[in-house]
Amino acid sequence: MNIRLTETQEMLRASAREFLSENCPPKTVRELRATGHGWSADLWRRFGELGWLGLALPESTGGSAMSFLDLCLLTEEMGYACVPSPFTDAVAGCGILLAEAGRQHDVETLEMLASGESVVIPAFSGSYDTDGFQGMPLVSRDGDGYSINGTHLFVRHGAAASHFLCQVQSDDDSVGPALILIPAHIVGVHLTELHSALDDRPCRIDLTGVQMPAPALVSTGSEAMDLRRHAQQRMDIARCFDNLGALTWVLEDTVAYARDRTQFGRPIGSFQILQHYCADMHIMLEGLRMSAYHAAWKMSEALDAARDTAIACGYAHQVIPRFLGLAHQIHGAMGVTLEHDLYLYSTHARAPGHGLTPLSEYLESTLSL
Repeated sequence: MNIRLTETQEMLRASAREFLSENCPPKTVRELRATGHGWSADLWRRFGELGWLGLALPESTGGSAMSFLDLCLLTEEMGYACVPSPFTDAVAGCGILLAEAGRQHDVETLEMLASGESVVIPAFSGSYDTDGFQGMPLVSRDGDGYSINGTHLFVRHGAAASHFLCQVQSDDDSVGPALILIPAHIVGVHLTELHSALDDRPCRIDLTGVQMPAPALVSTGSEAMDLRRHAQQRMDIARCFDNLGALTWVLEDTVAYARDRTQFGRPIGSFQILQHYCADMHIMLEGLRMSAYHAAWKMSEALDAARDTAIACGYAHQVIPRFLGLAHQIHGAMGVTLEHDLYLYSTHARAPGHGLTPLSEYLESTLSL
């Protein structure tokens, strides 16, 4: 893997850093978090105007056909600015999945996504019965179309969605496991926003007698599960990059604070234990960077990246809490105040598979693949 960025990639990162610093500073992030849905539809449309939403989508759908690694570099800058948006789920997840499915029926949806006029959110988590077993909403044939009933829990940025890409199942062989595209504002779709300390605004989606025409079915059977698995891997790695950007800001801020904050007549950064803390944070950050870049590069080259994704995500699961803990240790009481920007990043960064895949599954994948 060549880790040197191309001139185009460097320009992409620099322009994104400049735009986000001007249009989404910490003051704006706080204002967005105080709103009902926690994100800005206007800023989302501006992302579309800049070509960010269609960066990795085919040119035939209004995209730029750039690589997944390029998309991840942009995601890293969004993490550095702590931007609250459904970018990783809608673009890295659903957008590329719909493009891979290759259906003519989805071209208009992808064009609207690329322009910022729509937000397609994945609903892959299902719900759990009283015995703790996971199940997906049930789909059954209804004339020429389909009827869907069931629940998806913990759908990130659910209230921002114009469409949901739902995983469903049937209790017979008429449909099988499938992915179906459901408009968010039709009869039978009920959203309940859940309380969370994080900024992803999870929702519960209840589907009650939702009627969808046959073209809404994106894929079925093993093909649908392959598309879903690849989309989850992309979302997980994109979240790694988002975390990478956020933790880069945290390390820079922590080092600056250690230089400026004085105690006993000297900067606290001169104390050896705090120097060790900063060094540990740097090592953890570079480990996450290398593992995430390697997985994203393999995906961009159309190579099997399942094990690399599991390694990066398993590593992120372990280091993110420790990294943030050291940052708060150095900041002391100042770091836990709502007025300090570290609070924004501490409630933005989280394990990439949160709500999708537990740490144990990543660790098992690294051993079995």
